[in-house]
Amino acid sequence: MFSKIRSSFFTGALIIIPLVLTSWVLYFIIDKLNLLLLEPIMNILENWVPAPNIEILTKIAVFFLLLVLLTLIGLAARLIVLRNIFGFGEKILYRVPMINIIYKTIKEISSAFFLQKNTIFQQVVLLEYPRKGLYQLGFVISEARGEIQQKSKDTILNIFVPTTPNPTSGMLVLVPQEEIIPLNMSVADGMKMVISGGAVTPQICK
Repeated sequence: MFSKIRSSFFTGALIIIPLVLTSWVLYFIIDKLNLLLLEPIMNILENWVPAPNIEILTKIAVFFLLLVLLTLIGLAARLIVLRNIFGFGEKILYRVPMINIIYKTIKEISSAFFLQKNTIFQQVVLLEYPRKGLYQLGFVISEARGEIQQKSKDTILNIFVPTTPNPTSGMLVLVPQEEIIPLNMSVADGMKMVISGGAVTPQICK
């Protein structure tokens, strides 16, 4: 019996205490806002509002200012929470094998326009693909390692060949280094050319 009474007491306290504290905080804020804003707003309104109504309208204006302030604080809090949730989800994706590579690649391709310093693409190159006499723009990712490099007498490069106009899909092509033509254009300019289907051509870099 005593345990039930104690449980009911704590349940009631958990309900009432937050309400009381919230009411006290709001009262404190409204009271301070009245001290700060009541007289200045009354001075502004006295030229347009009859004297008996000035104080009432001023308090209404303060109340609406409080609502706007609370709304802005809530919006800022939501943005911070959403950003933290996105960051947490991104950390999880980076820890999942295979998915982390796919996610990072797509992210880097999508953000290539912004010239990120840590892009996975090292250089834009021209290569003959899918056959001799046909050329494609490619983005060097890295030098091949492990078994692929060990079984080749040439230096092999991992090159991403994107599709047009959607560069988030494409082909991974392993090409001997001496068979590619290095280009001076930036990764962002190369990606613009791919997405535009050649309509956007970067200036020649000297």
